[in-house]
Amino acid sequence: MIRPLSSSEYTQMAGRAGRRGLDAKGYVIILVSSIGKSLKSSVTGLPTEGVLRSVILGTQTRLVSQFKVTYSMILNLHRSSSLTLRDVMKRSFMEAASHRWETEQRQHLSFLNKKLDETTTLISSNDSNQTSVNSVSAFTENNDDLSESLFVYLDVRVKCPYNGIECCDSISAYYQLCYRYRQLTQSLIRTLSTKYERYLRNIFCPGRVILLHVTIKQSVWLVPGVIVNYYWETKKNGKDQLLFRAILWKLPTDSPTFFTKKQEGESETSAVVGSNNKISTAPVGEDNHSWYNCEYDEIEEKILRNIKGSCNTQWEETPVPPHLVPVFMPSSLEDGYARVTLQSILPEDSLFRICDRIVTFENKSLKLNMNISDCLLHSIKQHQNTVNRRETSVNLPDDNNEHYFPILNDVNLALFNSVNSPQHNSSFCVIYTTLSDNVPKQVDITKELKADKIDEEDVRLFEEYSTINDQLTYPLSISDTTTLNSNLLKCPNLLQHLNRVHQTIRRKLTIKKIETNLADYQLQLSKEYTGRLNVLKELGFIDSATQSYCLSSKGFFACELIKKEVVLTQLLLDGFIDNLLAPDIAAVLSVFANELRPYDFSLEKKSSSYLKELVNSIDRINSNTNYVSNNDLDLIPRHLLPVFKRILNCAYELETLQRFHNLIDPYLESRFDLRLVPLVYKWAKGYSFSATIAKCDLPEGLLIKSLLQLDELIRHIVGACRQFGKHILSLKMCEARNLIYRDIVSSPSLYILKGIKSVTDD
Repeated sequence: MIRPLSSSEYTQMAGRAGRRGLDAKGYVIILVSSIGKSLKSSVTGLPTEGVLRSVILGTQTRLVSQFKVTYSMILNLHRSSSLTLRDVMKRSFMEAASHRWETEQRQHLSFLNKKLDETTTLISSNDSNQTSVNSVSAFTENNDDLSESLFVYLDVRVKCPYNGIECCDSISAYYQLCYRYRQLTQSLIRTLSTKYERYLRNIFCPGRVILLHVTIKQSVWLVPGVIVNYYWETKKNGKDQLLFRAILWKLPTDSPTFFTKKQEGESETSAVVGSNNKISTAPVGEDNHSWYNCEYDEIEEKILRNIKGSCNTQWEETPVPPHLVPVFMPSSLEDGYARVTLQSILPEDSLFRICDRIVTFENKSLKLNMNISDCLLHSIKQHQNTVNRRETSVNLPDDNNEHYFPILNDVNLALFNSVNSPQHNSSFCVIYTTLSDNVPKQVDITKELKADKIDEEDVRLFEEYSTINDQLTYPLSISDTTTLNSNLLKCPNLLQHLNRVHQTIRRKLTIKKIETNLADYQLQLSKEYTGRLNVLKELGFIDSATQSYCLSSKGFFACELIKKEVVLTQLLLDGFIDNLLAPDIAAVLSVFANELRPYDFSLEKKSSSYLKELVNSIDRINSNTNYVSNNDLDLIPRHLLPVFKRILNCAYELETLQRFHNLIDPYLESRFDLRLVPLVYKWAKGYSFSATIAKCDLPEGLLIKSLLQLDELIRHIVGACRQFGKHILSLKMCEARNLIYRDIVSSPSLYILKGIKSVTDD
């Protein structure tokens, strides 16, 4: 059947069209005549454009590795200790992509371990300072998951980026407190939204003041907000999540930002967490990314993010506490009013504090005859229209309802009062480095929820959240004489030290995942190798009693053979051909000479019962009872059937073991080409080539090739017999080899052999 060339075939032909080093290009001529009808256009007779495009520009056939594990390979590699089969498999084309992956993973592992060595030191077992341990146990006594996840990865002392000493003893406990706070925030939102949905409006009522952290240009700022309403949104996984609509200030993207100025003799941490909240006049750029993480490494971040399963989203960002996050506040009430905007907020990720303050609009909402949420939504819409009109100079329709603006004024003032007193005389936007001491208190969730019944577990959650929220919201104070606080205040830069602890955990998580991946990594044929190795052990080819799995005498004998070495060794050492004549030996060994492939077998011959059926057929032939004609057995000389029964039983035993160990194509080692037996028997008896091939439908070339392979097989058997002292058997083998290695088989070329066709039968 004529078919179009595949793209790979065409590319190979085109590559040979030009002479290397002589021609700039090669030419491929596509002939029209003799093209099959499937390629012809009904009009011109030429191949269609689609066919030509597919041939010339089609996808190349992917290379498929033909590497496979064989018994001969295993035996010969166990014979020599210089190379293992796993090394051979790793170097195969089949494992090329996996080998590149493994090399890359080991490079990542080395890179991360080097980073860890540079930024951490081991904790001495007799270290007298137990501040970190005591603090950590206090913060995590009610959270086994937290203890399990963090204690394992904080078994080292994290160095301070600015060479602080005392802070290193307390930074781990401080980090775990911050991480616990983030976990509690997420648990709080999930608990309220799932178990107390009916009472959510009591907590997240319109006008409730909240503190949020907002990210802009990879920088985190603390911004106050006022809740408008809440709603649910369905995520990709089908679960619903709670979101807020809140009014807050829009952060600038192009104006300079300012931080508290470090006084002479004062550490950077004192400037950051102190209570004076002085304003500096030194700009530090558009974002605080360098201040937030001075050790940011793009290559490392790519490794940490791309290792599958190493870091989920909760580990991507450092759990920065509220009292270390810069607070944004506009320069004046007028500037703040211009910045108010409506945003959707995901509380699990953005909520810092639910305040006990509520902005009231009762008189205004009653006057407008609508609820508070609608008042706020209409007010912010009116405000945005006004801002758009100013920016675009477009005459947008005016809304004459003058009550909307006072509502936003109340909101803007509440935002100012929640973080600090308004500043009127500054010409720039103000950035405070910490919250003031008069920050609104955390709402009493248990009391404010007003639920009919609250589980004790949830009460503990609310109380723990409120306690840690107060610890991490109010500024660290020098007056606090606890060891934890005093050590943290001595840190030159607490935020960067905290970030380094977070990076240390991410690195250790990723290292553990890489090591797990490398430990679980298996070569594609490792199961096949293990299965074949177990087969050889059970059959006695490999001594399993030795640690290095040395070969037995049977294994060394099999190493000398080249085809079907397992079955053939079993039979030869059992003496199955000791009493046979030379022509019979040649005929019997012919079944081992021809190499069969999976596509040579029908489904019937691949069946596990095929060999058993052949053995039963031989028994019926010998007993002359109920025999059904079998094409594989009919041409075999009757006196050789008992020998073939022995061969088939041995092959059946091997196939049973191979199927038990789940080998690929377990029938290949136990199937034989019986068509050659009568032909080789005739040839060994002295028949001419024409007489041998006359009554057979096999091609002449296949018979010659099989006879040459049989000659090579017998030559290897002779060498093995001589090496192991079986001289009588080797002489019989030599005689059988001489019988088949004659005439056309021994001719160096068919063209110089005369009289092949003129030879007649004897």
